[in-house]
Amino acid sequence: MGCNPHAGVPLQLKHRSVTFRRDLKDNGARSKLGDMIYICAGMPRSGSTWVYNAVRLLLLNAGVPDLAAGWVEDKALLLAHDNPIIKVHSFDAELALRADVVLTSHRDLRDVAASLQRKFKTPFSTQLLHQMMADYGKWSQLAAYDLHYEDLLTDRAGELKKIACALKLPSSIVARFPYAEILKEVDGEQFSRGRSTALGHDSINLLHEGHITDGRHGSWKDFLPPEVVAAIENEFQGWMVAKRYIA
Repeated sequence: MGCNPHAGVPLQLKHRSVTFRRDLKDNGARSKLGDMIYICAGMPRSGSTWVYNAVRLLLLNAGVPDLAAGWVEDKALLLAHDNPIIKVHSFDAELALRADVVLTSHRDLRDVAASLQRKFKTPFSTQLLHQMMADYGKWSQLAAYDLHYEDLLTDRAGELKKIACALKLPSSIVARFPYAEILKEVDGEQFSRGRSTALGHDSINLLHEGHITDGRHGSWKDFLPPEVVAAIENEFQGWMVAKRYIA
């Protein structure tokens, strides 16, 4: 399959990343396959953990050396490795500056609000959604890949291949990935209590117990009261229209 590894990447980011990589190679600091900092910075409840596991399993399959993956709380430990994968939601200026590849995800905000309430009992708050949107907005400007959650429901295989193309791997590796096997592994990931952290997620795949509450697009219709739906649609009308969630 053909890939444009810089598709969707701002010119300024491409220049900074290439220059930084050249400096590192000239100094002999990074010479192995990969040598990248990967940031999975999706909107909460938008398929961000699926993207994280897709990245993790693709890079494992590629044989990328000294690979380490985890939640941003362990940022310092992860960055000590040659090829860290860091999952984060809030914007992190240090990671944004150092990142080689940023991958994001977004979803209908009504479904996000419903999912947050179902999973974490999070009370509805436009302030919370504004903060999430601000974080997502900053990360998405740097993103080599941005998952439209609803596309995950209709073409998971296609999205996996798009992620592979965004990872800046040699084209020969991208072409020979066993995509069907990797997709089966990504979709088969489950929460393990034996690997549960103090934060309540699986230390390997970062899934929570009961992670998926209702993955349908439009599940908010059976859950959110009309006044909450109206508040979201009014407060975020421009973005919701641009993403074609409302007319």
